[in-house]
Amino acid sequence: MIIIWIIGVIVLLILLINVYVLADPRFGGKPAKDQMVKLARQSLYEKGKFRNPGNIPVILPKSYGKMLRLQFGDNPGRVPDDVIPSVKPEFKDSLGNEDLSLIWLGHSTVLIRIDTITILTDPVFSKRASPFSFVGPRSFEYSVPFTPENIPFPDIILISHDHFDHLDYRTIKKYYKGVKAFYVPLGVKSHLVRWGVPAENITELDWWSRKKYNDSLKFISTPAQHFTGRRGQNNSTLWCSWVIKGKKEILFFSGDSGYSTHFKEIGEKYGPFDIALMECGAYGTYWPYIHMVPEESVQASLDSKAKIVMPIHWGKYNLAFHPWKEPVERFVQEASVQKLNYITPKPGDQVVIGSKQPTHTWWK
Repeated sequence: MIIIWIIGVIVLLILLINVYVLADPRFGGKPAKDQMVKLARQSLYEKGKFRNPGNIPVILPKSYGKMLRLQFGDNPGRVPDDVIPSVKPEFKDSLGNEDLSLIWLGHSTVLIRIDTITILTDPVFSKRASPFSFVGPRSFEYSVPFTPENIPFPDIILISHDHFDHLDYRTIKKYYKGVKAFYVPLGVKSHLVRWGVPAENITELDWWSRKKYNDSLKFISTPAQHFTGRRGQNNSTLWCSWVIKGKKEILFFSGDSGYSTHFKEIGEKYGPFDIALMECGAYGTYWPYIHMVPEESVQASLDSKAKIVMPIHWGKYNLAFHPWKEPVERFVQEASVQKLNYITPKPGDQVVIGSKQPTHTWWK
């Protein structure tokens, strides 16, 4: 009888948690399967789920116990000892209003100004990359905290996938009324619509699909090797990288991705790129197919034919077991060996592509 009661309590708790997740808007919407079937022409969509070519595992088999031991083991340096130096982000017109400019705001959040249009990638300005304010990966402390109130307001928001460190409910609620256009991979529109973003302002694209913003600016959704889900690893929405093509310049934003042949394919089709924003961080031994180690990030940059590379997806959250500044140190070392041009700006600093850029080692 006691065992029956325990099982009953567990089942009830699971039901209550499911009801809570479905009711709470922070977990987003649910894309219609028939709509995804109709739209997914280049990506792989089967039985209500998107998948990577080759059906690669997110986590290697028999790894969860080892990961748990590492999580609670001694891993020094995962969080900075000091406040991360940053500056108030602003586009200084004296540095080139018409030129391609970038401002890195930590992790995968980048402000881009191209053809006088301002684009914001994967914005997360909450204190935690989590649906909750009291638990989940906490943002490192910056000397100048970044908020929607103290950065230039974007014309466009670009989303690579729906994980909490790339798509944040609280941040989108700050922007949903004023941003002119949202570009997202398939299925992510369901989250934004539930949060109040007008459906007509959202364009969702399959891999290799494209959409014009105006006569000079075009967005192309390109492949990535990752996974998605705000309610577990359900892959009900697509993940992607992005090509941003302006009047003169062209950019590549990798989103989250493991290393694969798609980087070379993208480079051959759309390169060379004036700059690539390349994932470099949150890698680990037990998930080698969904995030790149820094040496792979350098190779992906070479494959995609990037003239200059800015490593992103580091410097803001403790999402893996490596020291917080290891990704950039390994990237810089390998990039120097491979003679790859790179920039590592301090968070908040404006970078004008085409002008000479000093190599910062501010993390030291």
